[in-house]
Amino acid sequence: MTKPCLLLGAAVLLLLSCQAPVAKNQAVYLNDTVNYAYQIKQSDQWRINVNKQNILIALKALKAYESGDTASLKRFITENLAVFYDGGMYKGPSSEFMYLIKANAQLHKNLKFKIKDWESVVSKDGQQQRVTLRYTQTWITAKGQPDSVDIVNDALFSAGKITTLYDYTRRYRLKHNQ
Repeated sequence: MTKPCLLLGAAVLLLLSCQAPVAKNQAVYLNDTVNYAYQIKQSDQWRINVNKQNILIALKALKAYESGDTASLKRFITENLAVFYDGGMYKGPSSEFMYLIKANAQLHKNLKFKIKDWESVVSKDGQQQRVTLRYTQTWITAKGQPDSVDIVNDALFSAGKITTLYDYTRRYRLKHNQ
């Protein structure tokens, strides 16, 4: 009888000792202040956007771009669009931008995207929404050589459409056997 009681008591002590004091740790974290090296006037205090609609729109727009389907792509962007990319920018009607997309598609054969990550955030006041996509773009050049670039797209949204796109790239060459 003593042996089962000792085993039961040991099991209870083991279970109690394994539980972390969550409330105490959270209180310290919430009351902790940090002295940053730089200060900003006002933080937008971005939060994760639990509504996945913007991510769906951004991914569908990227898929339309990958396949060269400008009619579908146009459904996901506003009438006037701003695109900032390494070495330039475009501000104007989306119809003109579609013409540029078609011309650019001639330079990229077998265009493919490998998505690495995405995130959708909303400002604390709910006025600003953005989606960030991280991916690798690969294609075959006009000379038949494989090429690639790592891309981060940061898309601003309004009323369920992309209004502004920031496109950041990092280039590297793929070897033939990859």
